[in-house]
Amino acid sequence: MYEKYQELQKKLANTLIRSKQDGVVIDMTADMKVKKVSIEHESLLSYYNKEVLEEAIKQAFVKGQQKATEVAMEKTKEILGFDPNDITKMFGGWGWFPGLN
Repeated sequence: MYEKYQELQKKLANTLIRSKQDGVVIDMTADMKVKKVSIEHESLLSYYNKEVLEEAIKQAFVKGQQKATEVAMEKTKEILGFDPNDITKMFGGWGWFPGLN
């Protein structure tokens, strides 16, 4: 099982996800390590567009996180052979972890 877990970690680290939002592009791995942030439109660098740029970065990152989570779940099923959501069901939800209710 340890070898499969290592394989999963390697696949997640080598899977690149690209997320775009309003001229901002974020490349991250499926284990949520940000590799690159790009701004496609120079007009976003204007002082007057500061809030637009900040929101675009935030939203692009959130989209990337969501996609990375989906990919991680798929890879976990594929490599380890179980759905990570099933673990929570086996223990009646996360309620048995203090502070995670």
